[in-house]
Amino acid sequence: MKKLLWLVPVALFVINCGGGGGNLVPLTVGNEWNYQTIQTIDFVDTMYTDVIDTTTSVTEITAETTLDDSTEVFEQVSTTTVDTVNYVDTSYVLDNGDFVLGYGDKADVVPDTLFAYPLEEGNTWTVNANETAVVLGKEDVTVPAGTFDCWEIGYITDGDTAHMFVAEGTGTVKSTFGSSDSMMTMNSTTELQSTNVE
Repeated sequence: MKKLLWLVPVALFVINCGGGGGNLVPLTVGNEWNYQTIQTIDFVDTMYTDVIDTTTSVTEITAETTLDDSTEVFEQVSTTTVDTVNYVDTSYVLDNGDFVLGYGDKADVVPDTLFAYPLEEGNTWTVNANETAVVLGKEDVTVPAGTFDCWEIGYITDGDTAHMFVAEGTGTVKSTFGSSDSMMTMNSTTELQSTNVE
């Protein structure tokens, strides 16, 4: 379960960035996205599925700032509520028109490559040493916030499966994550509930 909770802020961080080559989401201070995540366990030897967690999260572009090396970036804060406890994750985003780079903190000198422009079916890039991304195509995705024309991006990492659905001008619409072993499969689905994007 810890692994799935870790995915929520990462999923939101990976998609809620844009401008430059793809204009996925303008990096504007005050932009906000509201999500709900449902995590389930399916047990291999039974037909039993258990909802283990339902969480809400809010991601907001909070400031323009600089990293320790003076690189200009946007600060992004994701607050995930599990039961009554809030978990806050702060990260930093740079869109240079060719790539969208993500920094875990202001001292980070080796960013993840979140996107490589242009987003086109079949394009791939290395996110980091453990993860590769591939653009799988476009499809309409319906979530509580509405129906969106999305790019589907698949992430390959250590046998787990993750998919992100991104709408230009909106950002993350939906993300899914799955992990399994011989006893069970754990799945997580995050859907956009509402957004305030300029």
